Amino acid sequence: MVLVARDLWFRYPGSSSWILRGVNLDVSPGRVVLIVGSSGSGKTTLLRALTGVGIWVYGGEMRGEVYLAGRRLEELSLGELRKHIQVVNQNPYTHFIEYVVGEDLRSSASAIHGKLGEKVLRKIVVALKLEDLLNKRFFELSGGQLRRVAIAKALLWDPKVIIMDEPLMWLDDEGVEEVKEILSIARSLGKALIVFEHRFIGILHLASKVFTLKNGTLVPIDHEELRHPRVVRDLNQYILHEEIHGDGNSSRESELLVVKHAWFSYEKSSEWVLRDVSLVVKDSDMVVIYGPNGSGKSTLLKILSGYLSPKKGEILKRSRTIYLPQNIYLFFTEESLEKEFREVCSSLGKGEECVERGVKTLRSLGVNVDLKESPFNLSWGQAIRASISIATCGENDVVLLMDEPFTGLTYAERLFLAQVLRKVKAPKIVTVSNKETLSLVPQARIYELRSGYLREIKVSVDLDIIALAERCRQLGLYGAP
Repeated sequence: MVLVARDLWFRYPGSSSWILRGVNLDVSPGRVVLIVGSSGSGKTTLLRALTGVGIWVYGGEMRGEVYLAGRRLEELSLGELRKHIQVVNQNPYTHFIEYVVGEDLRSSASAIHGKLGEKVLRKIVVALKLEDLLNKRFFELSGGQLRRVAIAKALLWDPKVIIMDEPLMWLDDEGVEEVKEILSIARSLGKALIVFEHRFIGILHLASKVFTLKNGTLVPIDHEELRHPRVVRDLNQYILHEEIHGDGNSSRESELLVVKHAWFSYEKSSEWVLRDVSLVVKDSDMVVIYGPNGSGKSTLLKILSGYLSPKKGEILKRSRTIYLPQNIYLFFTEESLEKEFREVCSSLGKGEECVERGVKTLRSLGVNVDLKESPFNLSWGQAIRASISIATCGENDVVLLMDEPFTGLTYAERLFLAQVLRKVKAPKIVTVSNKETLSLVPQARIYELRSGYLREIKVSVDLDIIALAERCRQLGLYGAP
């Protein structure tokens, strides 16, 4: 075993509550341990405890023992620790200093290995197939390529253990395939891998052990419970039909948003991001736009919201459009939820009835926190639902433009959000970058945006995805309510 944790307890300074309560873990070379705990379950704390950061940086209290390569964690210097264990962060940009991939890797290799750095780097470049990326700047890389390079930088230390924190976060289907390949390569190199991940189905087959972190301890899960969940035959019990806005009159077919032959390119670029895009959004519509990262989904939403203007074509809006960004916390501007509602209602010239309407929507969507609470303290799922409530508190005919709202959620939370979106009557355009999510929105009109062109597509519902989400809920793999 290269990493062993025995009866590991941890709490932060000034707290009487233990976050970890007797964690036991064994990780062998060439093995992948997958930890699929829900948001707020303590996964980040476990990462900090296993790497020593919880004590040395956060000043926490730890009981029990952690062994790396047969030595107790406390016996290792910081330099020794870095050679034994490396962490690939959720945000891969945090790993880099230089602008160009090759320069950054070469600088790190030289700092670690001196004159042997170039030789070590060449081996890693070949193993991870980085030859075509070395002359690129980091902002030119896809999400999958970024994680490939981040793992390469970790491998420069030749660590025995690599911990990956949500490696599939923000990735499209192509990026997921890249990370799967990287994990396979690292495993073949004899590295012990610990992976914390919400969206785990794509890498489940690589894991030798699967755990959920629950009530401060690691609980093993049988692969088969997740790989072959019981198929849910009745979709209706998962797709809500109640409406919380309006009078339920479905006969109205107002065209609230019309896009006519829109073209768009950024300044100083000859590349068209959008090509001859046309779209009509009617009252109560739900439109889902699927496409890989970089396909122009966010650009289209920003054009529809008025942040950008098309170079050619026409946008006709007969109602307000409100953009909910991919990083949902950027939506909020006030210090409390109550002030968020009051600010929106005031800007619309509406009073207490508007605020009450928004709060009623908030509660109906399952967010039961105090209105004095800061929106920045909400969980990711709560923040998305709160933003919907704030955006729709003023009037019925607002069109919601939701940029990747399913990202960062567990499968159970994704299913719940799909139910929420069905429940909210306001028309909405939702972007997604993975096909798994499409099975959760069978009532939507689905389009694919690729190479600048938007076309409507038909998608078969995968009941196994819904069954997996339900099984995750039963196992407690769920975030804050």
